Amino acid sequence: MKFWQSSHTFEHPWATVTQAFWRKYPNDFQSVVYGTDTIERYVSEDGKLHSKRLIISDWGIPGFMRLFFGSTRGYAVEYSIVDPVAKTLTLKSQNINAASLFCMREDIVYSASSSTNSTELNHEAKILFSASRLFDERAENWTADMITDGACKGLQAMESIIEKVEAETRIAFNDARKSIDSSIDCSIDYLDSSIDSIKSDFDSGIDHIDSCIDSIKNDIDSGIEVIGGFVDTSPVT
Repeated sequence: MKFWQSSHTFEHPWATVTQAFWRKYPNDFQSVVYGTDTIERYVSEDGKLHSKRLIISDWGIPGFMRLFFGSTRGYAVEYSIVDPVAKTLTLKSQNINAASLFCMREDIVYSASSSTNSTELNHEAKILFSASRLFDERAENWTADMITDGACKGLQAMESIIEKVEAETRIAFNDARKSIDSSIDCSIDYLDSSIDSIKSDFDSGIDHIDSCIDSIKNDIDSGIEVIGGFVDTSPVT
């Protein structure tokens, strides 16, 4: 049995890194991975996202191993749990073909850093062949080297996808800000128009009131003149 371990720090928030993970395959750096099929996905009562996926890839096994394997296409089942509260993404995967010959178990954890706005990746693997002593050691060493190469390319792929996620986030933020600014401008224009309309109505009302007051004043003055004329023409007794 051979053990393999690696770690890495992404200088990006956990939410961004996990978004990139779900978009990892296919990518330009790991052409050996044909793709993934989601078998099951659900949210448990405690709010965790559980997923089960089939990973299909080309193992690219060397000549000395092909006698035992036959096909170079590999299938593995991946189980994952996303905990949005603890901010962890935990994955466990294992091969399902050639299982009588060898077992490769991988454990991967993406966790948010407690001190910085970054994400820690811990990757472990256990490799066990059961053909013959000479073959097993050589095959396990080759598999460990294959995991190392795949992990390096995987990090390149993740960084590339993270850049895309961040670019899309910036575009979405800018579009949202433009939409909000446009809405604010429209609201201000509407308020200005409403204020102008209210002011105009108020001025018209004042003018109408002034006109009514002038009319009443004129009526009063006319009434006074009539009364005055009547008094002047009345005979003195």
